[in-house]
Amino acid sequence: MKLASEVSADKLRGGFYSPAGLVQVCLERVSALVTDTDALRVLEPSAGDGAFLRGIAGHPLRERVGDVVAVEILEPEAAACRDSGAALGESLHVHHGSFLDDYVPLAPAFDVVVGNPPFVRFQFVDADERRKAEAVATQLGVTLKGVSNLWIPILLKAISCLRTGGVFAFILPAEFLTGISASMVRDWLLTHTTELQIDLFPPNSFPGVLQEVVVLSGRRLDASAETASLTVFDHSGERPAWSHPVRPGAPTWTNFLLTPAQADAYTGASQLPGCIGLGNAVRFSVATVTGANDFFSVDEATVERYELAPWARPLLPRIRNAPGLVFTQEDHDLIRSGGSKGHLLDFSGTAPDPMAASGPTDYLGLGEQDLLHERYKCRIRSPWYRVPVVAPAELMLSKRSHLFPRVVLNTVSAITTDTIYQGRLTAAYAQRGRAVAASFHNSLTILSAEIEGRSFGGGVLELVPSEVARLRIFVADELAEELDRLDGISRSTDPDKDSLLVEETDRRLAKVVDGLDDSVLATLADARRTLLQRRLDRNRSVAI
Repeated sequence: MKLASEVSADKLRGGFYSPAGLVQVCLERVSALVTDTDALRVLEPSAGDGAFLRGIAGHPLRERVGDVVAVEILEPEAAACRDSGAALGESLHVHHGSFLDDYVPLAPAFDVVVGNPPFVRFQFVDADERRKAEAVATQLGVTLKGVSNLWIPILLKAISCLRTGGVFAFILPAEFLTGISASMVRDWLLTHTTELQIDLFPPNSFPGVLQEVVVLSGRRLDASAETASLTVFDHSGERPAWSHPVRPGAPTWTNFLLTPAQADAYTGASQLPGCIGLGNAVRFSVATVTGANDFFSVDEATVERYELAPWARPLLPRIRNAPGLVFTQEDHDLIRSGGSKGHLLDFSGTAPDPMAASGPTDYLGLGEQDLLHERYKCRIRSPWYRVPVVAPAELMLSKRSHLFPRVVLNTVSAITTDTIYQGRLTAAYAQRGRAVAASFHNSLTILSAEIEGRSFGGGVLELVPSEVARLRIFVADELAEELDRLDGISRSTDPDKDSLLVEETDRRLAKVVDGLDDSVLATLADARRTLLQRRLDRNRSVAI
């Protein structure tokens, strides 16, 4: 986690200035929603340099606007707003202050709200502003989670300031679709709005925008229908628009980025006999948390120099250090001989006292010189270097991945840190680890990883244990016999080995699972590529 002092001023204020193209998309959507209303009262809750004010002044919607209230927390920006909105004349009212204050009451007084709320994680929000955000959330009957973001309370308050039937259009970070903290927002929207639409854009559509964004729009209402509808409009032009029914409680909205045909194929395959949540077969959980991986993970030379062998346990440091689907003794020997950190230091109470030997004492002294003993996760232990090592399990799974997560059979009882989950087979699937490892890398399961997981900087896919448990999988015992062949594909030097592994797993699953035919798998593979490409495209943009 970064401190405020380590983050740029632009990131701390939450922003990028709204590009004219995104403003135009928002205003066009507003125009489509406000059919016959004139003298519109418009609210812009985080006006920045006045991009939306300029946009309104130059848009046909201007003829239907009665007055505009713009709020901006920074005085220089508020002044810029007054200049930018000069063409709006006396209909413009710019307020310098926080939108979370009471200047704009939490009451239905507006016909339109538009904006680009600041994308600032709560760790960077000052205590006073955070208190205001939490007070607003309490008034609205929602709870802000610890990893929340400032755009959330601003968005919710702004929409709550709409009269029934009023409309909104906002520029939001794409994490709105997947973030855990945003799940509350998604459910709230389904209860309080209708005619929801998400506009998607090709990568780098707006070079000044430093992260992927979407436009969210809709209409305020007092009570939701039993089933809401979400329209997705793709500005890439390949698949212009589609709609999905959606209910509250969905863990993410990523699957709504699929076409209805792709979504139907995913739902249908997930409901076939034998398809289960991965958590029914394997319980993957967080592995060893050291608080200082670089220190407690050591290479062979360090073990020898400080005589650490009695405390050194075999470690798989990164999933990339396991080239195949089976992690073998030969693989671990290559890690050790190649100079990588293939050992984890385990100073548990059952091991010899490291302070009774000069080598380990010297090594631990190096850690104290670097003040490791003062780090939170170290200082809460006694002694600080006694790491609670999580016992190895039969299966391992990468927490973060590039193309897709991998399940690896652990044949050497290797320890892992918290970058790789350890998986224990449930009683119902005991002795079926080979089948799980062989069956995992198919289009359905990997598509479910794209749907359930979240992506961050660089387009990396991350799964937490609760998301891992929801992945869809067929555990086909027939594939256990094919594990060595699939392992060989994963280990090959072919540049397309990842695609070949998925294709071969698909082919073999299709032979043993009724209903999982080639056409279904082809649709699932296309859906996976769609979400994968969108995720990887983020890597081609400059990350905040």
